[in-house]
Amino acid sequence: MTGSGMEPGRGPGRAARRGRGWLLAASVIAVLALGGGAIAARTMIDPDALRQVVARAVWRQTGRTLHVGSVAVHVLPYPSVTVDDVALSDMPGGARANMLSAASLQARLALLPLLRHEIRLEDVRLAHPDLLVERLADGRANWQMRPPPAPASAPGPESVPGGAGGPSAAPRWRVRIGSVRVQDAVLAWDDREAHATGAVAVDHLLLDGLAGDAPTIDLRGHRPADAGVVFTLLGHVGRLAAPLPDAWPVRLYATLEIAGVRQGDATLDGSLSDPARLRGYDVAVRGNLGQLAALNRLFVHAGLPAVRDIALDARIVDLSAGGPAAPGLRYLHLRTGAADIGAWVPGLHLDHLALDAPTPADHLAVQAAGAYDGRPFDLQGALGTLAEIRAAVDTRLGTALPVDLTLRQGGASLKAGGSIGGAQSALDLHMTADRLALPGGRALDRLTADAHLAARGGEEVQLSGLRLDAAQLALAGDLTLARHAGTNGLPLLTGRVHAARLDLDALRPVGPVAEGASETAAPPAPAPASGSVPAEQVAALPFGGLHLLDGDLDLSAAQMRLGGETYRDAQAHIAVHGGRLAVDPLRADGTDRRVNGTLTIDDSGAGTGAVPRLSASLGSLVVPAEWAAAQAGMPPYLHGALQLVGTLEAQGRDRAALRTSLTGHLGLSLVNGQIDGRALGALLGPAAGAAQDSAAGLRCLAVHMGLADGRAALDTIGMQTYRLSVTGHGTIGLADQALDLHLVPQVLIGGTGAAMPVAVGGTVQAPRPRMDRVGPQQRFTLSIGPSSAVADPCPAALLAAREGQPGPSPGAAPKAKAPKALDFLRGLGLFR
Repeated sequence: MTGSGMEPGRGPGRAARRGRGWLLAASVIAVLALGGGAIAARTMIDPDALRQVVARAVWRQTGRTLHVGSVAVHVLPYPSVTVDDVALSDMPGGARANMLSAASLQARLALLPLLRHEIRLEDVRLAHPDLLVERLADGRANWQMRPPPAPASAPGPESVPGGAGGPSAAPRWRVRIGSVRVQDAVLAWDDREAHATGAVAVDHLLLDGLAGDAPTIDLRGHRPADAGVVFTLLGHVGRLAAPLPDAWPVRLYATLEIAGVRQGDATLDGSLSDPARLRGYDVAVRGNLGQLAALNRLFVHAGLPAVRDIALDARIVDLSAGGPAAPGLRYLHLRTGAADIGAWVPGLHLDHLALDAPTPADHLAVQAAGAYDGRPFDLQGALGTLAEIRAAVDTRLGTALPVDLTLRQGGASLKAGGSIGGAQSALDLHMTADRLALPGGRALDRLTADAHLAARGGEEVQLSGLRLDAAQLALAGDLTLARHAGTNGLPLLTGRVHAARLDLDALRPVGPVAEGASETAAPPAPAPASGSVPAEQVAALPFGGLHLLDGDLDLSAAQMRLGGETYRDAQAHIAVHGGRLAVDPLRADGTDRRVNGTLTIDDSGAGTGAVPRLSASLGSLVVPAEWAAAQAGMPPYLHGALQLVGTLEAQGRDRAALRTSLTGHLGLSLVNGQIDGRALGALLGPAAGAAQDSAAGLRCLAVHMGLADGRAALDTIGMQTYRLSVTGHGTIGLADQALDLHLVPQVLIGGTGAAMPVAVGGTVQAPRPRMDRVGPQQRFTLSIGPSSAVADPCPAALLAAREGQPGPSPGAAPKAKAPKALDFLRGLGLFR
């Protein structure tokens, strides 16, 4: 036959064979369907068998025990399972028995996977789950689940007796979960390796596609104790089902909301090569945060500072190579707005901060602006590469970190270039300043400074090539600080500093005294209450500082200006050893006098309870009168260069004790200076004060005294202003500063001089002058005569006060107007 499409001799046989093939395939499918259906039916009809199968499968796949309560299997409207009381055991050594527990579980049961001996649960819903995620200090984590070593059988009551047709005789089953929905859950974590713990309340969690290659996450939660702190997490990760991929992709997006206001968001995009241990990460992180301190409501113990407008773009990689966790950076861009970080660095506030390193080979660029103690500054420059910075941080500067920074504040700038850390730090420093404020109200003008700083292993710091030039001084030198080279391992400071010029007058505190505007000086302080001592006088002096450092310094100055006089070849050697300070020698050559002396402060017996001892041998020492008054606890009535000559000893831990214990002899002299006119008025009477300006020009003041038994016995007193001369003697109490002075003031009135003895009682702060009785008859006397007959008290008084040492001569007394004689006598109280 033709047209039938069959080839002769072959058509019927081929058709028969094809028919038999389809019949065989249909038979196989039918057998499989019947067998799978039978198994599925058996499993679904017998809930206990299902419970045993699932428990065994979980054990074989994870090595964890699954506790399952009552199980109910439903066929209609679709196959599903309901389980009460579910718990999955924690790893050995974990914090609690179960890492996961839930009141109930509901899930759909997929039928076709049963043919592959796989129990696949879809749309798993957990009611009130409680999950603990933890990692121990040795790195083991409870999310790391591995099959137990073969042979293994599920322990305890979960094992099923063998038998024909029973589940134990069937092939091993696998359990897979396709999707999970969680509501009203608690998630806690305890990472002992990273020292981090916490907990969150999960409002809802949807995990979908868990059996696929890209499971998705939809999470919303809040802080358990603060429902106003809400966060979300969306995205997908790599395959969760075994076998895990070599590179586990991660893409997550998170937001933070506080009190209904969006605070910030972040994205995480990259991969993990070891997802089981959260290692091998290589991720890009981008985030924005309006206020860093807002995270304190989420992390209540963080103590984060107030930093605003944070923008971060970084790539973080795992550099651990199998060792301890070691995150590293491939690039970094960080921006912040205003930041108040005074809790970390007192007094520091940042207006903005920028850190940039585009590639691993680039140095980290730094730019910041802000204020320190209220003074604005700007910082610019660069540090090392990201790898160098990380190594320096990990080793606590055990490796070198390049530094190139410039700090500007007002008209001053400081540039530091070199490296810090490693075997030796080396920095070149350069500083300039139009005006540099110093402690105590002092300042340096038009400053330029250079130095090389070297530090060897943290044991020795050298400042070499020091060059400092300013309007007030020019010096050079070298200093070395050795960390353990002093007494009993104390630091030791050694070096030499030489000044080509040094103007100590110009370094005095800026103010009325330095400018000579004494008319603005404060009036004498009121006398303290009877028997009381000012608190600043009994406050312990810082003798303890002598036990913090040993030192050996040579200081010299080719030219030094002090008290209006120029000195040459000034030298001082300062040695500190075992709590004992010695300045020897101290000398300088002036035009009319030579400065020389020694000073010792000995607190070496502090450990035995002995009090510090001070001793000074003053061949001639010149100090600012204001400084001397402050050390003695007296008002600054005198202004000028005060020359001290004598020998002193004292002991005690505060100014009051030192002053009370003074012994020796001392001469004080000052020429061509100033004295507070109001102080003269308080000492000698209103008329004597009225005879002066508020700042009276002082030709000379000379006092010589012996010190013993808590008193200063003044055997010589001589003073002359341009309108008033005073001579006398008396005593001053060193503790209570009580006065018992007998003075003879003489006022120059035109061509006439008037003199009347005055006795002064009271205290230094509140003197009480009165007319003094003299002579055998103890009478008040008044002498009036030509002013040319008034003897000049300066030569004899200065000779006694200087104990034979040279000193400058006072200037001539110019003639000037003076008050009427009757006004002077009334001021002394003679007439009313």
